[in-house]
Amino acid sequence: MTTNNLGKLIHLKKICNDNNHFQMLAVDQRPPIFNIIKEATGKEYTYDQVVECKRLIASNLSHLATAVLMDPHYSISNILDNNNSKGLVITLEEHKFLETAKGRYSENINNWSVEKIKKAGGDAVKVLAWYRPDAEIKSIEHQKQYVQQIGEQCEKYNIPFLLELLVYPFQDDENHTTEYQEQKLKNTQHVIDSVKEFAKKKYKVDIFKLESPVDSSALQGDISMETEAAFSNLAEATNDKPWVVLSSGMGKESFYKCLELAYKNGASGYLAGRTIWLDAFNSYPDIKMVENGLKTDSINYVNKLNELTAKSAQSLETYFTNGFKIEDPENFTKNFGGFE
Repeated sequence: MTTNNLGKLIHLKKICNDNNHFQMLAVDQRPPIFNIIKEATGKEYTYDQVVECKRLIASNLSHLATAVLMDPHYSISNILDNNNSKGLVITLEEHKFLETAKGRYSENINNWSVEKIKKAGGDAVKVLAWYRPDAEIKSIEHQKQYVQQIGEQCEKYNIPFLLELLVYPFQDDENHTTEYQEQKLKNTQHVIDSVKEFAKKKYKVDIFKLESPVDSSALQGDISMETEAAFSNLAEATNDKPWVVLSSGMGKESFYKCLELAYKNGASGYLAGRTIWLDAFNSYPDIKMVENGLKTDSINYVNKLNELTAKSAQSLETYFTNGFKIEDPENFTKNFGGFE
């Protein structure tokens, strides 16, 4: 990073722990929480019910996190007081997306922007971009331009750009779904090639939030050489940019194994949600039971993840040490540029 990106480094440092690892909790989910409510009550979700679910998660688990990922519509506007971590990552993308037979098209939440996230006190801008290197050309170009424009805005406002990439099934795929869940029988090379594309300098990504390069079923039992190689290739595709792992709602044992493999290959932490807290909501709408599940099983699991992270994740200590070195410090005020 250049000296003019010093603000990005300060924000990134804020969302790490003292070991320079990321342990981030996601409560920005929208469709997954909508589904919890609808399936449990047999009725359409209400705004207040969604907020209640997010508040339960943040108030019971955020003290174990280095940062919490929040959306602006339900989270930022309601539960900031329940964030007991020191960091705040804010979502930019709309959960709804345009889908064609061979592509998906992402867009920002209406009336929301990088500038507003910076003004609201966010420490990073999170964007989920659906991407497949074999999608229709129009979709590929749209997604590339979308991500590049956000990267440029993040550089302008000196806020870290956290990019989440997810491959997805086409409409004629037997496993097609528009739900926010891991694609069944995903193509490993699609995952790796997607990361390679957005690791290019022009996208200005500061940290990747990445899915497992293999189906979660491959993370059970003995790990094959192919799976080991997939994680190694994923790490190489990041072009030495910091990266964390997302959970995709996979089982707890699978995600733990996923983290072990990711840390072995240089990941610096996790940004996870459903795998941590979804089981507790099996008792919804019994709030007391949900809270009990969060305070027991979920907390125990997060502690287990944090112990693994402390032991095995890639520390960003050197990354920060090098980044905070100011050349020609006597002329810092002269050389440091403002917003452009």
